[in-house]
Amino acid sequence: MSLSGCTLAILDVILILGQPASWLGHQQLGTTMLTRLKISNAALTAIKLIGITAMLIDHYNSFVKAEYSPRLYEIGRLALPLFVFVLGYNLARTSTEKMPKMMLQLLVFGVMATPLYNMLDAGLWYWWPLNILFTLLVAVGTVYLLSVPVSGRLVIAVRLAAVLFFVAAGSMVDYFWVGPALVLVVWRLFLTIANGERIILYGSLSVLAVLLCLLNESLAALLAVPVILLSIQLYQDAQLPRMKWFFYWFYPGHLLVLLLIKPLVMG
Repeated sequence: MSLSGCTLAILDVILILGQPASWLGHQQLGTTMLTRLKISNAALTAIKLIGITAMLIDHYNSFVKAEYSPRLYEIGRLALPLFVFVLGYNLARTSTEKMPKMMLQLLVFGVMATPLYNMLDAGLWYWWPLNILFTLLVAVGTVYLLSVPVSGRLVIAVRLAAVLFFVAAGSMVDYFWVGPALVLVVWRLFLTIANGERIILYGSLSVLAVLLCLLNESLAALLAVPVILLSIQLYQDAQLPRMKWFFYWFYPGHLLVLLLIKPLVMG
């Protein structure tokens, strides 16, 4: 599938997401396993810890390790889908009033991490694509514009702004439009929506999973599904701290550590 074809397919998903829950002929709203699934904060923390561990391994392999390891690369492919799942689930239970704060936090820490990431990668001035925090920021911003309550006259303008923002900002971030679109689909799947829309979303999720594997040139990202299910099963009744700020600080922090040890490892 060409890049333009991918873009058009994802835009179709975005337009669907911007519709009210009963857009498919006022079909009956229903709940499924996902909408009934309650995931504990401990399970979400465990999934995020696995995600940042996979990310750390991937960045060490890509930027620091003297001999690149394809096996470590495969482990690193777990990070994005794990982050996507947690963010999508959290957005489904977060009010729109809290989303601007989330966006500000992602923006601040994304900006902090940018020079560190660039120096580890292609060089300080090679900013494109922007790091993963901006990928998540695009997702939250699009969800906000799709769900924020507005008066009747402004609905079309705000929903159109969501599409334009998604298209423009998605072209500048890691994983392009696929990463944010995955968050949007997961977000909607955890809401109570029309059964017809749910079928379309499951199909969209399958297409996006294929696109992600094509971008990665690997099927390893699909292993995130059993990792998520096992984490929910094992940690549903456990007690783990949420460590919200730890995860924000970890991103620029681990990049700084890798930047400092790179000369030592590379010799």
